[in-house]
Amino acid sequence: MHGAGIHLGIMSNKEPSQYEQVQHIFRELVGREPAVTVRAPGVVKLLGGELAASDGWLLGGAIESAVWLAAAPTTDNRITIHALNMGETAAFQLPHLELFASSVGGNWINYPMGAAWALQKAGQPLVGLDAVLVSDLPQGVGLGASAALVLAFVRAWETLAGFALDPLSRAHLAQKTETEYVGVPAGLTTPFIAAASCANQLLWLDGRSFTHNLLPLPPDVSLLLVDSGERELTAVLRERDRECGAATAVLRQHLPHIHTLRDVTSDELELLGHHLTDTLRHRAAHVVSECARVQSAATALSTGDQAALARLLRQSHLSLRDNYEASSPALDLLAATAWATPSCVGARLGGSGFLQVLVKDEAVPQVLEKLNGVFVGEYGRTPPSLVTKFTNGAQTTTN
Repeated sequence: MHGAGIHLGIMSNKEPSQYEQVQHIFRELVGREPAVTVRAPGVVKLLGGELAASDGWLLGGAIESAVWLAAAPTTDNRITIHALNMGETAAFQLPHLELFASSVGGNWINYPMGAAWALQKAGQPLVGLDAVLVSDLPQGVGLGASAALVLAFVRAWETLAGFALDPLSRAHLAQKTETEYVGVPAGLTTPFIAAASCANQLLWLDGRSFTHNLLPLPPDVSLLLVDSGERELTAVLRERDRECGAATAVLRQHLPHIHTLRDVTSDELELLGHHLTDTLRHRAAHVVSECARVQSAATALSTGDQAALARLLRQSHLSLRDNYEASSPALDLLAATAWATPSCVGARLGGSGFLQVLVKDEAVPQVLEKLNGVFVGEYGRTPPSLVTKFTNGAQTTTN
């Protein structure tokens, strides 16, 4: 799970704002004004998030919960970071950062160290800095917390050291930090969504070319995330990636042009599916149909067809349940409840055991009450939840 080693904690999202809070704490701890403040958000993937290994298309966006960083340059090469949620201060020295992380694993300081290392490898200039870090982004639950942490430091160094990167370059740096420095599996889609998203829009992304479009979401729609607690689904999805690779290998014997299952049409799968085992045929059916659903969802968003979007999200969840076998009774219960609730614009399971529900703003309390009620009735506890709008990707504010 991306970011599983990070535990910066969660700070209250109440007033004062995170922006004001991180700046105030910086003044108190460092004794001067921050030169830059960065907000790097978490992300969700509404459709296609499980298709990365097949280079599939996806639909996602950035959420309000985020990592906040206030920083100012120093006159030496020392980086000092106060992680407020942890109650810790850590420091390291530029430029010699080779493989420090190999002996200490996922400790939070290795992510900014890795960001500095990756930027140096890319030939970018760096400066020392004092920084204060706070977060209201839940950690280790599949919302892209580790990518947000790295992007916050990348954006800060862009401003303070005087260079500029595009969103895809930032995403590559975040992935390199995690995979090569920290030593954890990490994809490219999560940091790209965190880098390239815009408020009140969803990001349509081609997972092979990284061509992308921003699609409008009605301003009166919020996202409700309900946590079933089913963390083992992450391991299930890794196994599905392996199975999809096996299905691709079989089908390539008959379709030599294909690279992954995204290159297989529904007609080709119908004609050639008998060469696959039942299990692999079901896995391939999900990938092929999900690729088509992402494209159809992009059209639905462009034309404002909320009924079509709701239908596609429901079909996706059912395919994840039946073809991919990547759901759970708790998620299925929550999804069925959401689908039957008026003002629900659509619902589908997400990564790490969340149900993702698009819902009209005015109906959020009623939908949440119904979901909580049915979950308490079945499992005897209220599931954690988060209500958010879709927001801009990682951004800086200079003082």
